[in-house]
Formats: sequence, structure tokens, C-alpha cells
Amino acid sequence: MSHDDALPLTPEAAVPEGRPPEPARPPEPVRLPEPVRTAGQARSALARLLDAAGHPGGRVLADAQLAVTELVANALRHGGGLTCFDARLGACGTELVVDVEDGDDRHPVAQRLHDRDPATAGGRGWAIVQALAATCQVVPLPAGGKRIRVTFAL
Repeated sequence: MSHDDALPLTPEAAVPEGRPPEPARPPEPVRLPEPVRTAGQARSALARLLDAAGHPGGRVLADAQLAVTELVANALRHGGGLTCFDARLGACGTELVVDVEDGDDRHPVAQRLHDRDPATAGGRGWAIVQALAATCQVVPLPAGGKRIRVTFAL
């Protein structure tokens, strides 16, 4: 084969003349099918979501389940009730995104875990969430209350 007959080495050169390559599409986000009202339902929903997306779960699932247990329990106990729970895969499928909303405007209070008396109950939830999640964001909602968004790398 002569040098002029060599096959193209780049993908752009392999596209038929006059036809641009099709852009790659990100995977469709996988979302929760039903509303969540309890910490147990949130844990189950995360397991089903990751399973439906073909993700094995493992450590990511365990960390996310513990974090949402804390967030949902705190919304129910301290935030005036859970007003919204949503979980989905990020647009590129490389992260799990969880939103927990409640009716209280106050932000969670972080207490360092090693400063807590181990015999005292409570007060560790937000520190646990911050330790487990890749990112944590608290956003005030226009009608009152807040949204806490946490992400976990997949």
C-alpha cells in the first residue's frame, strides 16, 4: 500500500465527506420514580437508582445512604418536615446528586466530630454528611426553607 492509500488515523478524517460527525450525547439522567417521605425510603430509593443505572453501589451507596439518613432525619426532626427529596445521576453519569428540602431557613450546624462527647446523643449529622459527600451546598428557597444538595463521585 502506498503512502497515499493509507487509512486515516483521526476520527475526523474517517467521517464521510460533507457530513459532520455527530456530537456525543451525555447519558440520560436516571431519576427516582416515586416520592420519598422517610429515611428508609430514601435509602431504598438510592439503592434502586444506582442499580437501575448499572452502578454496583458498594462504598458510594453506603456513604450516600448514611448521609441521606442524616439529612432526612434532620429535616423531619429539626427542619419542620421533609418538603422534597430528589436523587439523580449527574448529566455525565459520574456523580450521584441528592437534594433534600425542608421548611426551616436555618442552616445545619457543624460540630467537629472529635470535639463531641461520645456519650452525648445527637449533634453529629451535618459533620457526618460533610465527611461523606464530595460536595455539600445549602441554598435558601424563595418561599422559605432550604435545599441541601450533596454529591457523591461514582
